[in-house]
Amino acid sequence: MSASPSPARRGLRPGRLVASLLVTSALMAAPVLLAAAPALAATSPSIAAATATAAAEAATPLLGAKSRVLENGLTVVVVEDHRMPVVSHMVWYRVGAADEPARRSGIAHFLEHLMFKGTEQTSGDEFSRLIAENGGRDNAFTSYDYTAYYQNIAADRLDLVMRLEADRMTGLRLRPEDTKTELQVVIEERRSRTDNDPQTRFGEAYRAMVYAGHPYGRPVIGWPDELKTLDRDDAVAFYKAHYHPSAAIVVVAGDVRAEDVFRLAAETYGRIPDTAGFDEAKRVRPAPAPLVGDRRLVQDAAGVASPSWRRSWLVPRADVFGRDREEALDLMTFAMGGSSTSPLYRRLVVDEGVAVQAGAYYAGARDEGQLMVYAAPAPGVSITRLEAAVGRALADILKQGVAPDVLERARTRMLADAVYARDSVSSTANMVGAALATGETLERIETWPQRVAAITGDQGMEALRAVMGPDQGTATGVLLPEGLGVDDPAPAVAATAVTPPSSEGTVH
Repeated sequence: MSASPSPARRGLRPGRLVASLLVTSALMAAPVLLAAAPALAATSPSIAAATATAAAEAATPLLGAKSRVLENGLTVVVVEDHRMPVVSHMVWYRVGAADEPARRSGIAHFLEHLMFKGTEQTSGDEFSRLIAENGGRDNAFTSYDYTAYYQNIAADRLDLVMRLEADRMTGLRLRPEDTKTELQVVIEERRSRTDNDPQTRFGEAYRAMVYAGHPYGRPVIGWPDELKTLDRDDAVAFYKAHYHPSAAIVVVAGDVRAEDVFRLAAETYGRIPDTAGFDEAKRVRPAPAPLVGDRRLVQDAAGVASPSWRRSWLVPRADVFGRDREEALDLMTFAMGGSSTSPLYRRLVVDEGVAVQAGAYYAGARDEGQLMVYAAPAPGVSITRLEAAVGRALADILKQGVAPDVLERARTRMLADAVYARDSVSSTANMVGAALATGETLERIETWPQRVAAITGDQGMEALRAVMGPDQGTATGVLLPEGLGVDDPAPAVAATAVTPPSSEGTVH
């Protein structure tokens, strides 16, 4: 099992999730000064026609999913797709690293590992062995807001995976020797993936600065000194508190009939009593410390070949900021810096030549999200010079908006990507589960294309300015090769564009 930054598993609601399929990774970053700005220029007839076409296509529900809540509170969602005789079965528990007790960071991910250690009915590695013997694949991952377990397998084996998952929902049996051995596996995972990687270490420290005071600021895999203290009692307590039917969402996508899935779910999961009960309102977490001014983290480290720069703005929870407004922010951020044809990239990389990489994206979650802008300097360009150039580019975008054709290209790509995601039953199941586990509703998932098709440039820019206004604080991070300063020119190795890292990690 390995730590794997994965934007497609960020706990995003549908708009953020589809954008994450496009903007595969990124750093963070960028400033600045706003002025109240005029509206976007009037939309041309050709663009208006394209928008009207997209809106008409978006009128069809995105997935055509069906759902049912069992008597014990477990939610079952089915997306029928009869193109191939396969199925993706996922169980999403609405608990993650952000729900861990104080000084027990890493327990959610540690428990995920232990869930493969057996029950009274399936000992040891029998769970995964049975899946493999039946031609399937299984795994799991932990994020801040959820933990998910999945199997991709032939559709006629769905009853097998449902029985196995229902068994370990409340039937896990942990031997002391298993917990001790698996803890060492997780500690080594952290050492190899984080402690020995300067980029990941920096990202971890940067996130802690951005989300100071909020559990999003601690790593999913756990802080080293806390991780090594975890034991069987911690795992059992966390398991009993959070793994039960009403806290779970089962998503099945593939060559199935919804009524057959509901029947199987009732026969397997439906027999489990819900002893703990799940109440979303009780998942109360402290707010992150407000960003005031500009918090900065500057590090140089051995093993870093190229300098990089990033800046973040915190975005209020969707229920505070507004869910439709959040989708407008998502679209406009993607239009501004989500591709190599975006105005931010073209200005900094193509026109001015001060960067080899530049972009922006919005990463949402159940609680506060982040809007991030990132850049890496071209050879001979210092971080100081790059930061000033990014600031000027953002100031112009925030004042003038983005061109209508740029907005429409971003919109078209987001809508198309939602359709392409349906080519994979596992992508479909992941999209639905991540959205529902972070507070979205199935109705809003189905109607997401309609809302995106209707977002205007004015709405997008209003949301962008609300987040990046001159009265909003920022967090800035700079990672440098060992011995290099912010005023020193970037080395020639920077001629190769760097791959921007993800803002958050999903750990397998």
